[in-house]
Amino acid sequence: MKNKKTDKGIEDAIAISQQIDAHLKSENYGEAMIEAEKLVSMNRSPGLAYKGLVHLRKNELDFAEAALVESYQLNPKQHLALVNLIPVYLKKRDFKKAVAFGEEAYKIFPKNESVAINYAAALMQEQKYDQSLAIFNSLYDEKSPKLPILSGLISCYRSLFQTEKSDELLAFAERLFPDSQELVRLRADTFAERDPKNALSSFEKALKNSSDNVALKWNMSLVQLRLHKFDQGWSNYDNGLKPEVGKIGRPMPTLFNKSYMITDPNELDPMKWTIVVVEQGIGDQVLFFGCFREFLIDYPKTILISEKRMRSILSRSFSSCLLYPYGFGPLIDGNIRNTNGFIPLGCIQKKYRPSVDSYISNQTPYLIPDQEKTEKYRSKLLQKTGNKQLVGISWKGGYWERAQKTKTLELDYWESILQLKDYIFVSLQYGDVEREKNRMQGRYENLKWIDGIDFKADLDSWFALACACDRVVSVSTALVHFVGAAGKKVDLLLSDRGAPFIWGLEEKKAIAYRDITIHRKTPEVTIQEFFKSVANRIKHETL
Repeated sequence: MKNKKTDKGIEDAIAISQQIDAHLKSENYGEAMIEAEKLVSMNRSPGLAYKGLVHLRKNELDFAEAALVESYQLNPKQHLALVNLIPVYLKKRDFKKAVAFGEEAYKIFPKNESVAINYAAALMQEQKYDQSLAIFNSLYDEKSPKLPILSGLISCYRSLFQTEKSDELLAFAERLFPDSQELVRLRADTFAERDPKNALSSFEKALKNSSDNVALKWNMSLVQLRLHKFDQGWSNYDNGLKPEVGKIGRPMPTLFNKSYMITDPNELDPMKWTIVVVEQGIGDQVLFFGCFREFLIDYPKTILISEKRMRSILSRSFSSCLLYPYGFGPLIDGNIRNTNGFIPLGCIQKKYRPSVDSYISNQTPYLIPDQEKTEKYRSKLLQKTGNKQLVGISWKGGYWERAQKTKTLELDYWESILQLKDYIFVSLQYGDVEREKNRMQGRYENLKWIDGIDFKADLDSWFALACACDRVVSVSTALVHFVGAAGKKVDLLLSDRGAPFIWGLEEKKAIAYRDITIHRKTPEVTIQEFFKSVANRIKHETL
Protein backbone atom coordinates (compact mmCIF):
# COMPACT_ATOMS: atom_id res chain seq x y z
CA MET A 1 0.00 0.00 0.00
CA LYS A 2 2.85 2.35 0.89
CA ASN A 3 4.56 1.82 -2.47
CA LYS A 4 1.31 2.51 -4.29
CA LYS A 5 0.94 5.80 -2.43
CA THR A 6 4.54 6.71 -3.23
CA ASP A 7 4.03 5.87 -6.91
CA LYS A 8 0.83 7.91 -6.94
CA GLY A 9 2.70 10.88 -5.38
CA ILE A 10 5.42 10.68 -8.01
CA GLU A 11 2.84 10.47 -10.79
CA ASP A 12 1.01 13.51 -9.40
CA ALA A 13 4.25 15.49 -9.14
CA ILE A 14 5.15 14.60 -12.73
CA ALA A 15 1.68 15.62 -13.91
CA ILE A 16 1.94 18.97 -12.11
CA SER A 17 5.42 19.55 -13.55
CA GLN A 18 4.07 18.92 -17.04
CA GLN A 19 1.25 21.39 -16.42
CA ILE A 20 3.74 24.01 -15.25
CA ASP A 21 5.84 23.45 -18.38
CA ALA A 22 2.74 23.90 -20.55
CA HIS A 23 1.77 27.12 -18.74
CA LEU A 24 5.30 28.47 -19.10
CA LYS A 25 5.29 27.68 -22.80
CA SER A 26 2.08 29.66 -23.25
CA GLU A 27 3.39 32.42 -20.92
CA ASN A 28 0.51 31.83 -18.52
CA TYR A 29 2.61 32.67 -15.47
CA GLY A 30 -0.29 33.02 -13.03
CA GLU A 31 -1.44 29.44 -13.56
CA ALA A 32 2.16 28.25 -13.61
CA MET A 33 2.73 29.76 -10.18
CA ILE A 34 -0.44 28.17 -8.76
CA GLU A 35 0.73 24.75 -9.89
CA ALA A 36 4.27 25.43 -8.60
CA GLU A 37 2.83 26.18 -5.15
CA LYS A 38 1.01 22.83 -5.25
CA LEU A 39 4.27 21.12 -6.10
CA VAL A 40 6.04 22.89 -3.20
CA SER A 41 3.55 21.35 -0.77
CA MET A 42 4.25 17.92 -2.25
CA ASN A 43 8.02 18.08 -2.78
CA ARG A 44 9.65 21.33 -1.70
CA SER A 45 12.90 21.32 -3.71
CA PRO A 46 11.44 20.79 -7.23
CA GLY A 47 8.48 23.01 -6.34
CA LEU A 48 10.80 25.86 -5.39
CA ALA A 49 12.84 25.28 -8.55
CA TYR A 50 9.71 25.79 -10.63
CA LYS A 51 8.67 28.81 -8.55
CA GLY A 52 12.10 30.31 -9.19
CA LEU A 53 11.75 29.62 -12.92
CA VAL A 54 8.36 31.37 -13.04
CA HIS A 55 9.80 34.38 -11.21
CA LEU A 56 12.73 34.41 -13.63
CA ARG A 57 10.43 34.43 -16.64
CA LYS A 58 8.57 37.37 -15.02
CA ASN A 59 11.94 39.08 -14.42
CA GLU A 60 11.32 39.07 -10.66
CA LEU A 61 14.97 38.41 -9.97
CA ASP A 62 15.09 38.68 -6.16
CA PHE A 63 12.21 36.22 -5.78
CA ALA A 64 13.74 33.95 -8.41
CA GLU A 65 17.10 33.95 -6.63
CA ALA A 66 15.55 33.18 -3.22
CA ALA A 67 13.49 30.26 -4.52
CA LEU A 68 16.23 28.75 -6.66
CA VAL A 69 18.92 29.04 -3.99
CA GLU A 70 16.70 27.36 -1.37
CA SER A 71 15.80 24.62 -3.84
CA TYR A 72 19.46 23.96 -4.62
CA GLN A 73 20.41 24.01 -0.92
CA LEU A 74 17.71 21.45 -0.15
CA ASN A 75 18.91 19.21 -2.95
CA PRO A 76 22.26 19.86 -4.71
CA LYS A 77 21.10 17.47 -7.44
CA GLN A 78 18.16 19.73 -8.25
CA HIS A 79 19.43 20.59 -11.71
CA LEU A 80 16.46 22.77 -12.68
CA ALA A 81 17.48 25.17 -9.91
CA LEU A 82 21.19 24.95 -10.76
CA VAL A 83 20.90 25.79 -14.45
CA ASN A 84 18.48 28.67 -13.87
CA LEU A 85 20.67 30.32 -11.26
CA ILE A 86 23.10 31.19 -14.08
CA PRO A 87 20.69 33.50 -15.99
CA VAL A 88 19.43 34.93 -12.68
CA TYR A 89 22.93 36.07 -11.72
CA LEU A 90 23.68 37.22 -15.26
CA LYS A 91 20.63 39.47 -15.11
CA LYS A 92 21.54 40.64 -11.62
CA ARG A 93 25.06 41.32 -12.94
CA ASP A 94 26.59 39.21 -10.19
CA PHE A 95 28.98 37.57 -12.60
CA LYS A 96 31.16 35.77 -10.05
CA LYS A 97 28.14 33.77 -8.87
CA ALA A 98 27.01 33.24 -12.46
CA VAL A 99 30.43 31.76 -13.25
CA ALA A 100 30.40 29.57 -10.12
CA PHE A 101 26.99 28.04 -10.86
CA GLY A 102 27.77 27.93 -14.57
CA GLU A 103 30.91 25.90 -13.95
CA GLU A 104 28.95 23.34 -11.93
CA ALA A 105 26.14 23.13 -14.49
CA TYR A 106 28.55 22.90 -17.44
CA LYS A 107 30.30 19.90 -15.86
CA ILE A 108 26.97 18.09 -15.70
CA PHE A 109 25.50 19.31 -19.02
CA PRO A 110 28.43 20.09 -21.37
CA LYS A 111 26.22 19.47 -24.41
CA ASN A 112 23.33 21.65 -23.22
CA GLU A 113 23.45 24.72 -25.49
CA SER A 114 21.58 27.02 -23.13
CA VAL A 115 23.81 26.15 -20.17
CA ALA A 116 26.95 26.51 -22.28
CA ILE A 117 25.93 29.91 -23.72
CA ASN A 118 25.01 31.31 -20.31
CA TYR A 119 28.22 30.01 -18.76
CA ALA A 120 30.31 31.44 -21.61
CA ALA A 121 28.52 34.79 -21.26
CA ALA A 122 29.34 34.86 -17.54
CA LEU A 123 32.99 34.03 -18.23
CA MET A 124 33.15 36.87 -20.74
CA GLN A 125 31.79 39.34 -18.20
CA GLU A 126 34.55 38.23 -15.82
CA GLN A 127 37.06 38.87 -18.65
CA LYS A 128 37.92 35.18 -18.99
CA TYR A 129 37.81 35.53 -22.73
CA ASP A 130 39.91 32.49 -23.66
CA GLN A 131 37.66 30.14 -21.69
CA SER A 132 34.55 31.77 -23.10
CA LEU A 133 35.90 31.54 -26.64
CA ALA A 134 36.63 27.82 -26.24
CA ILE A 135 33.01 27.17 -25.24
CA PHE A 136 31.52 29.23 -28.06
CA ASN A 137 33.83 27.52 -30.56
CA SER A 138 32.66 24.11 -29.32
CA LEU A 139 29.06 25.17 -30.04
CA TYR A 140 29.72 26.78 -33.42
CA ASP A 141 28.40 25.01 -36.49
CA GLU A 142 29.48 26.86 -39.63
CA LYS A 143 26.85 25.04 -41.72
CA SER A 144 24.03 26.03 -39.40
CA PRO A 145 25.22 29.08 -37.43
CA LYS A 146 23.10 30.53 -34.65
CA LEU A 147 23.05 34.21 -33.77
CA PRO A 148 23.76 33.92 -30.01
CA ILE A 149 26.84 31.80 -30.70
CA LEU A 150 28.07 34.08 -33.47
CA SER A 151 27.57 37.09 -31.20
CA GLY A 152 29.57 35.42 -28.45
CA LEU A 153 32.41 34.59 -30.81
CA ILE A 154 32.53 38.14 -32.20
CA SER A 155 32.65 39.61 -28.69
CA CYS A 156 35.38 37.21 -27.57
CA TYR A 157 37.59 37.84 -30.59
CA ARG A 158 37.12 41.60 -30.21
CA SER A 159 38.05 41.46 -26.53
CA LEU A 160 41.14 39.40 -27.34
CA PHE A 161 42.15 41.98 -30.01
CA GLN A 162 41.79 39.41 -32.80
CA THR A 163 40.21 42.09 -34.96
CA GLU A 164 40.46 40.32 -38.31
CA LYS A 165 38.55 37.34 -36.97
CA SER A 166 35.91 39.46 -35.24
CA ASP A 167 35.42 41.62 -38.35
CA GLU A 168 35.15 38.55 -40.57
CA LEU A 169 32.52 36.92 -38.35
CA LEU A 170 30.61 40.19 -37.94
CA ALA A 171 30.34 40.61 -41.72
CA PHE A 172 29.27 36.97 -42.04
CA ALA A 173 26.63 37.35 -39.31
CA GLU A 174 25.27 40.56 -40.85
CA ARG A 175 24.72 38.76 -44.16
CA LEU A 176 22.82 35.97 -42.40
CA PHE A 177 20.85 38.17 -39.99
CA PRO A 178 20.52 41.58 -41.69
CA ASP A 179 17.73 42.77 -39.38
CA SER A 180 19.39 41.83 -36.10
CA GLN A 181 19.54 44.66 -33.57
CA GLU A 182 22.04 42.63 -31.57
CA LEU A 183 24.46 42.82 -34.50
CA VAL A 184 23.94 46.58 -34.81
CA ARG A 185 25.00 46.88 -31.18
CA LEU A 186 27.93 44.54 -31.73
CA ARG A 187 29.09 46.59 -34.71
CA ALA A 188 28.99 49.70 -32.54
CA ASP A 189 30.99 48.05 -29.75
CA THR A 190 33.45 46.51 -32.22
CA PHE A 191 34.35 49.82 -33.84
CA ALA A 192 34.09 52.03 -30.73
CA GLU A 193 37.87 52.26 -30.37
CA ARG A 194 39.06 51.77 -33.96
CA ASP A 195 36.48 53.84 -35.80
CA PRO A 196 34.37 55.91 -33.37
CA LYS A 197 32.49 57.76 -36.12
CA ASN A 198 31.34 54.46 -37.62
CA ALA A 199 30.51 53.19 -34.14
CA LEU A 200 28.45 56.27 -33.26
CA SER A 201 26.35 55.79 -36.39
CA SER A 202 25.68 52.19 -35.34
CA PHE A 203 24.80 53.19 -31.79
CA GLU A 204 22.31 55.77 -33.05
CA LYS A 205 20.77 53.18 -35.35
CA ALA A 206 20.48 50.66 -32.54
CA LEU A 207 18.85 53.17 -30.20
CA LYS A 208 16.10 53.89 -32.71
CA ASN A 209 14.76 50.42 -31.96
CA SER A 210 15.86 50.26 -28.33
CA SER A 211 15.60 53.79 -26.96
CA ASP A 212 15.53 52.66 -23.31
CA ASN A 213 18.63 50.44 -23.53
CA VAL A 214 20.76 51.74 -20.66
CA ALA A 215 23.88 49.70 -21.48
CA LEU A 216 23.74 50.87 -25.09
CA LYS A 217 23.55 54.52 -24.03
CA TRP A 218 26.47 54.01 -21.63
CA ASN A 219 28.68 52.50 -24.34
CA MET A 220 27.64 55.25 -26.75
CA SER A 221 28.57 57.94 -24.22
CA LEU A 222 32.21 56.82 -24.28
CA VAL A 223 32.26 57.12 -28.06
CA GLN A 224 30.58 60.55 -27.95
CA LEU A 225 33.13 61.75 -25.40
CA ARG A 226 36.00 60.36 -27.47
CA LEU A 227 34.66 62.33 -30.44
CA HIS A 228 34.47 65.36 -28.11
CA LYS A 229 30.71 65.57 -28.41
CA PHE A 230 30.67 66.50 -24.75
CA ASP A 231 27.18 68.00 -24.58
CA GLN A 232 25.61 64.67 -25.60
CA GLY A 233 28.28 62.44 -24.10
CA TRP A 234 28.04 63.71 -20.52
CA SER A 235 24.28 63.30 -20.56
CA ASN A 236 24.52 59.65 -21.66
CA TYR A 237 27.47 59.12 -19.31
CA ASP A 238 25.00 59.20 -16.41
CA ASN A 239 23.69 55.81 -17.58
CA GLY A 240 26.84 54.34 -16.06
CA LEU A 241 25.33 55.02 -12.63
CA LYS A 242 22.45 52.63 -13.25
CA PRO A 243 22.48 49.02 -11.99
CA GLU A 244 21.92 47.63 -15.49
CA VAL A 245 25.48 48.62 -16.37
CA GLY A 246 27.02 47.27 -13.16
CA LYS A 247 30.62 47.44 -12.05
CA ILE A 248 32.03 48.32 -15.47
CA GLY A 249 30.10 51.59 -15.30
CA ARG A 250 30.18 54.13 -12.48
CA PRO A 251 29.10 52.21 -9.36
CA MET A 252 28.87 54.47 -6.32
CA PRO A 253 29.98 53.35 -2.84
CA THR A 254 27.29 51.02 -1.47
CA LEU A 255 26.98 53.29 1.59
CA PHE A 256 25.09 55.72 -0.64
CA ASN A 257 22.57 53.24 -2.05
CA LYS A 258 19.76 54.69 0.07
CA SER A 259 20.77 58.34 -0.23
CA TYR A 260 19.09 60.81 -2.56
CA MET A 261 21.18 61.27 -5.72
CA ILE A 262 21.08 64.21 -8.13
CA THR A 263 22.78 63.96 -11.52
CA ASP A 264 22.04 67.43 -12.91
CA PRO A 265 24.00 70.21 -11.16
CA ASN A 266 21.48 72.76 -12.38
CA GLU A 267 18.95 71.23 -9.98
CA LEU A 268 21.13 72.04 -6.97
CA ASP A 269 20.10 74.87 -4.66
CA PRO A 270 23.27 76.86 -3.80
CA MET A 271 21.70 77.88 -0.50
CA LYS A 272 21.61 74.24 0.63
CA TRP A 273 24.47 71.91 1.42
CA THR A 274 25.56 69.66 -1.43
CA ILE A 275 27.48 66.41 -0.93
CA VAL A 276 29.85 65.58 -3.80
CA VAL A 277 30.98 61.95 -3.91
CA VAL A 278 34.01 60.81 -5.89
CA GLU A 279 33.76 57.74 -8.11
CA GLN A 280 35.89 54.70 -8.83
CA GLY A 281 38.90 55.14 -11.07
CA ILE A 282 41.40 57.48 -9.49
CA GLY A 283 42.55 58.88 -12.84
CA ASP A 284 38.98 59.82 -13.70
CA GLN A 285 38.64 61.43 -10.27
CA VAL A 286 41.58 63.73 -10.94
CA LEU A 287 40.26 64.60 -14.40
CA PHE A 288 36.84 65.41 -12.97
CA PHE A 289 38.36 67.67 -10.31
CA GLY A 290 39.43 69.96 -13.14
CA CYS A 291 36.18 71.91 -12.82
CA PHE A 292 35.74 71.56 -9.06
CA ARG A 293 36.94 75.07 -8.23
CA GLU A 294 34.31 76.47 -10.58
CA PHE A 295 31.73 74.28 -8.88
CA LEU A 296 32.76 75.58 -5.43
CA ILE A 297 32.27 79.16 -6.56
CA ASP A 298 28.69 78.38 -7.60
CA TYR A 299 27.99 76.02 -4.68
CA PRO A 300 30.15 77.14 -1.73
CA LYS A 301 28.18 74.99 0.74
CA THR A 302 29.81 71.79 -0.50
CA ILE A 303 30.97 68.72 1.37
CA LEU A 304 33.37 66.45 -0.51
CA ILE A 305 33.38 62.70 0.19
CA SER A 306 36.51 60.87 -0.95
CA GLU A 307 38.76 57.96 -0.10
CA LYS A 308 41.26 58.51 2.72
CA ARG A 309 44.38 58.20 0.59
CA MET A 310 43.36 61.31 -1.38
CA ARG A 311 42.59 63.40 1.71
CA SER A 312 45.86 65.32 2.09
CA ILE A 313 46.07 66.15 -1.62
CA LEU A 314 42.48 67.34 -1.79
CA SER A 315 42.60 69.34 1.43
CA ARG A 316 45.59 71.28 0.06
CA SER A 317 44.10 71.74 -3.39
CA PHE A 318 40.55 72.69 -2.31
CA SER A 319 41.10 74.20 1.12
CA SER A 320 37.71 75.94 1.27
CA CYS A 321 35.79 72.67 0.97
CA LEU A 322 34.77 70.42 3.86
CA LEU A 323 36.26 66.98 3.34
CA TYR A 324 35.13 63.62 4.81
CA PRO A 325 35.83 59.91 4.10
CA TYR A 326 33.16 57.65 2.56
CA GLY A 327 31.81 56.42 5.90
CA PHE A 328 30.70 59.88 6.96
CA GLY A 329 28.66 60.54 3.82
CA PRO A 330 25.37 58.86 4.78
CA LEU A 331 25.64 60.29 8.32
CA ILE A 332 25.95 63.80 6.94
CA ASP A 333 23.15 63.20 4.46
CA GLY A 334 20.87 62.01 7.25
CA ASN A 335 21.73 64.71 9.77
CA ILE A 336 21.77 67.90 7.76
CA ARG A 337 18.20 68.97 7.07
CA ASN A 338 19.05 71.56 4.53
CA THR A 339 20.80 69.38 1.91
CA ASN A 340 20.39 68.83 -1.80
CA GLY A 341 21.39 65.19 -1.44
CA PHE A 342 24.54 63.93 -3.12
CA ILE A 343 25.89 64.31 -6.65
CA PRO A 344 28.60 62.08 -8.18
CA LEU A 345 31.71 64.06 -9.13
CA GLY A 346 31.44 62.99 -12.78
CA CYS A 347 27.99 64.55 -13.05
CA ILE A 348 29.23 68.10 -12.63
CA GLN A 349 31.16 67.84 -15.90
CA LYS A 350 28.07 68.44 -18.02
CA LYS A 351 27.73 71.96 -16.61
CA TYR A 352 31.36 73.04 -16.68
CA ARG A 353 32.94 70.99 -19.50
CA PRO A 354 30.36 70.91 -22.35
CA SER A 355 32.88 71.64 -25.12
CA VAL A 356 36.53 71.49 -26.15
CA ASP A 357 36.84 75.24 -25.55
CA SER A 358 35.65 74.84 -21.97
CA TYR A 359 38.62 72.53 -21.38
CA ILE A 360 41.25 74.58 -23.21
CA SER A 361 40.24 77.81 -21.48
CA ASN A 362 40.58 76.15 -18.05
CA GLN A 363 43.99 74.47 -18.14
CA THR A 364 45.21 76.12 -14.95
CA PRO A 365 46.87 73.57 -12.61
CA TYR A 366 44.61 72.60 -9.73
CA LEU A 367 46.29 69.78 -7.77
CA ILE A 368 48.93 70.90 -5.27
CA PRO A 369 51.68 68.50 -4.14
CA ASP A 370 53.36 68.64 -0.74
CA GLN A 371 56.11 71.14 -1.56
CA GLU A 372 58.32 70.08 1.33
CA LYS A 373 58.24 66.43 0.27
CA THR A 374 58.74 67.37 -3.38
CA GLU A 375 61.86 69.42 -2.62
CA LYS A 376 63.21 66.69 -0.30
CA TYR A 377 62.80 63.97 -2.92
CA ARG A 378 64.29 66.12 -5.66
CA SER A 379 67.28 67.08 -3.53
CA LYS A 380 68.00 63.45 -2.61
CA LEU A 381 67.70 62.25 -6.21
CA LEU A 382 69.99 64.96 -7.53
CA GLN A 383 72.56 64.32 -4.80
CA LYS A 384 72.72 60.64 -5.74
CA THR A 385 72.57 61.02 -9.52
CA GLY A 386 74.27 64.31 -10.29
CA ASN A 387 72.77 67.35 -11.89
CA LYS A 388 70.84 65.59 -14.63
CA GLN A 389 67.25 65.90 -15.81
CA LEU A 390 64.89 63.70 -13.79
CA VAL A 391 62.29 61.82 -15.83
CA GLY A 392 59.55 59.81 -14.13
CA ILE A 393 58.28 56.80 -16.07
CA SER A 394 55.31 54.43 -15.91
CA TRP A 395 54.57 51.62 -18.37
CA LYS A 396 51.47 49.82 -17.04
CA GLY A 397 47.95 51.12 -16.56
CA GLY A 398 44.32 50.06 -16.31
CA TYR A 399 42.20 48.26 -13.73
CA TRP A 400 40.30 45.89 -16.03
CA GLU A 401 42.28 43.23 -17.87
CA ARG A 402 41.26 44.52 -21.28
CA ALA A 403 42.11 48.11 -20.31
CA GLN A 404 45.55 46.91 -19.22
CA LYS A 405 46.11 45.42 -22.66
CA THR A 406 45.20 48.70 -24.37
CA LYS A 407 47.35 50.85 -22.11
CA THR A 408 50.42 48.81 -21.19
CA LEU A 409 53.68 49.18 -23.13
CA GLU A 410 56.08 46.77 -21.45
CA LEU A 411 59.35 48.17 -20.11
CA ASP A 412 61.35 45.92 -22.45
CA TYR A 413 60.27 48.18 -25.32
CA TRP A 414 61.65 51.34 -23.67
CA GLU A 415 65.26 50.70 -24.66
CA SER A 416 65.51 53.72 -26.97
CA ILE A 417 64.33 56.04 -24.20
CA LEU A 418 66.35 54.47 -21.37
CA GLN A 419 69.53 54.76 -23.47
CA LEU A 420 69.33 58.57 -23.32
CA LYS A 421 72.41 59.24 -21.17
CA ASP A 422 71.60 62.80 -20.14
CA TYR A 423 68.57 61.75 -18.12
CA ILE A 424 67.92 59.92 -14.88
CA PHE A 425 64.77 57.80 -15.12
CA VAL A 426 62.73 57.28 -11.95
CA SER A 427 60.22 54.43 -11.79
CA LEU A 428 56.83 55.77 -10.73
CA GLN A 429 55.08 52.53 -11.63
CA TYR A 430 52.62 51.37 -8.97
CA GLY A 431 51.91 47.73 -8.23
CA ASP A 432 54.28 44.77 -8.35
CA VAL A 433 57.41 45.70 -10.35
CA GLU A 434 59.81 43.06 -8.97
CA ARG A 435 59.95 41.22 -12.31
CA GLU A 436 60.91 44.37 -14.22
CA LYS A 437 63.27 45.49 -11.46
CA ASN A 438 65.17 42.19 -11.46
CA ARG A 439 65.38 42.14 -15.24
CA MET A 440 66.46 45.76 -15.70
CA GLN A 441 68.79 46.24 -12.77
CA GLY A 442 72.35 46.33 -14.06
CA ARG A 443 71.28 47.00 -17.64
CA TYR A 444 70.52 50.67 -17.10
CA GLU A 445 72.42 52.52 -14.41
CA ASN A 446 70.30 55.62 -15.04
CA LEU A 447 67.04 53.81 -14.12
CA LYS A 448 66.24 54.28 -10.43
CA TRP A 449 63.80 52.29 -8.30
CA ILE A 450 62.34 53.92 -5.20
CA ASP A 451 61.93 51.85 -2.04
CA GLY A 452 60.01 52.81 1.08
CA ILE A 453 56.93 54.37 -0.59
CA ASP A 454 53.75 52.41 -1.29
CA PHE A 455 52.69 54.09 -4.53
CA LYS A 456 49.11 52.87 -4.20
CA ALA A 457 48.46 53.58 -0.54
CA ASP A 458 50.64 56.67 -0.03
CA LEU A 459 49.40 58.76 -2.92
CA ASP A 460 50.64 61.98 -1.35
CA SER A 461 54.27 60.81 -1.36
CA TRP A 462 53.95 59.25 -4.82
CA PHE A 463 52.49 62.50 -6.16
CA ALA A 464 55.27 64.54 -4.53
CA LEU A 465 57.93 62.20 -6.00
CA ALA A 466 56.38 62.54 -9.47
CA CYS A 467 56.37 66.33 -9.14
CA ALA A 468 60.04 66.22 -8.12
CA CYS A 469 60.82 65.08 -11.66
CA ASP A 470 61.38 67.53 -14.51
CA ARG A 471 59.02 65.64 -16.74
CA VAL A 472 57.08 62.38 -16.88
CA VAL A 473 56.92 59.85 -19.71
CA SER A 474 54.05 57.44 -19.22
CA VAL A 475 51.32 55.34 -20.73
CA SER A 476 47.73 56.39 -19.97
CA THR A 477 47.37 55.86 -16.26
CA ALA A 478 46.45 57.82 -13.13
CA LEU A 479 49.98 59.22 -12.97
CA VAL A 480 49.39 61.26 -16.13
CA HIS A 481 46.31 62.88 -14.63
CA PHE A 482 48.02 63.68 -11.33
CA VAL A 483 51.10 65.35 -12.80
CA GLY A 484 49.08 66.91 -15.63
CA ALA A 485 46.75 68.49 -13.04
CA ALA A 486 49.85 69.86 -11.25
CA GLY A 487 51.02 71.52 -14.48
CA LYS A 488 54.02 69.24 -15.02
CA LYS A 489 55.38 68.39 -18.45
CA VAL A 490 54.21 64.96 -19.66
CA ASP A 491 54.90 62.79 -22.68
CA LEU A 492 51.88 60.50 -22.98
CA LEU A 493 52.39 57.22 -24.87
CA LEU A 494 49.29 55.67 -26.43
CA SER A 495 49.16 52.23 -28.02
CA ASP A 496 47.23 51.53 -31.22
CA ARG A 497 44.67 49.45 -29.30
CA GLY A 498 42.63 52.37 -28.01
CA ALA A 499 42.77 54.99 -25.30
CA PRO A 500 40.53 56.76 -22.76
CA PHE A 501 38.13 59.26 -24.28
CA ILE A 502 39.82 62.38 -22.92
CA TRP A 503 42.83 61.92 -25.21
CA GLY A 504 40.62 62.21 -28.30
CA LEU A 505 41.53 60.78 -31.70
CA GLU A 506 44.25 62.80 -33.40
CA GLU A 507 45.19 65.58 -30.99
CA LYS A 508 48.89 66.08 -30.30
CA LYS A 509 48.19 68.07 -27.15
CA ALA A 510 45.79 67.15 -24.35
CA ILE A 511 42.80 69.46 -24.04
CA ALA A 512 42.35 68.98 -20.26
CA TYR A 513 45.92 69.78 -19.17
CA ARG A 514 48.27 72.52 -20.30
CA ASP A 515 51.49 70.57 -20.92
CA ILE A 516 50.77 67.02 -22.05
CA THR A 517 52.16 65.98 -25.44
CA ILE A 518 50.44 62.93 -26.93
CA HIS A 519 52.48 60.34 -28.84
CA ARG A 520 50.20 57.93 -30.71
CA LYS A 521 51.43 54.63 -32.05
CA THR A 522 49.80 53.66 -35.34
CA PRO A 523 49.39 50.08 -36.64
CA GLU A 524 51.83 50.53 -39.52
CA VAL A 525 54.65 51.53 -37.15
CA THR A 526 56.51 48.86 -35.14
CA ILE A 527 56.78 49.24 -31.40
CA GLN A 528 60.54 49.73 -31.70
CA GLU A 529 60.10 52.49 -34.30
CA PHE A 530 57.52 54.17 -32.08
CA PHE A 531 59.84 54.31 -29.08
CA LYS A 532 62.75 55.54 -31.20
CA SER A 533 60.55 58.38 -32.42
CA VAL A 534 59.58 59.34 -28.86
CA ALA A 535 63.21 59.13 -27.71
CA ASN A 536 64.32 61.43 -30.52
CA ARG A 537 61.69 64.01 -29.63
CA ILE A 538 62.74 63.97 -25.98
CA LYS A 539 66.42 64.17 -26.89
CA HIS A 540 66.03 67.16 -29.18
CA GLU A 541 63.55 69.05 -27.07
CA THR A 542 64.75 71.69 -24.65
CA LEU A 543 63.10 71.40 -21.27
